[in-house]
Amino acid sequence: LPYYGPFDALGFTYDRGKVTLMGSVYGLGVKRAAEQAVKRAPGVDEVVNKIDELPASQFDDELRWQTFFAIYTNDCLSRCAPAGSLSTWVLQDAGLGTQPMGAFPIHIIVRGGRVTLVGTVDNEADKRVAEIAARGVPGTFGVDNQLTVKSSR
Repeated sequence: LPYYGPFDALGFTYDRGKVTLMGSVYGLGVKRAAEQAVKRAPGVDEVVNKIDELPASQFDDELRWQTFFAIYTNDCLSRCAPAGSLSTWVLQDAGLGTQPMGAFPIHIIVRGGRVTLVGTVDNEADKRVAEIAARGVPGTFGVDNQLTVKSSR
């Protein structure tokens, strides 16, 4: 999914040929592209697409970008970002439907001013620092930290 980014979060379940897609997407066309990609996978007979497309909102867009920069420019979390400078991560036009390019471990879902953090981090400290960074963004109504910590096995 070339347009899947840190403002999207997808998951799925599989049961005897039936795949149920879930999550939230900001990127335009990501919901449909995800369904089409899964339909082509071997062993898939049926796809139920329960992906939520986030509504357009200038307020939420600003929170997405502010939260992104608060997390990925944080000294403790900057190592989580893909290699390269901020200028290589960000599309030139930060308008509706665009988001940073690259594989980011922390996904930022914003709906109605509420931020949900989804993904995997290295340790509990990273999880807490990401939440603190997100809570520090002005205008945020709340943060739901659903980040998981990698297993140390």
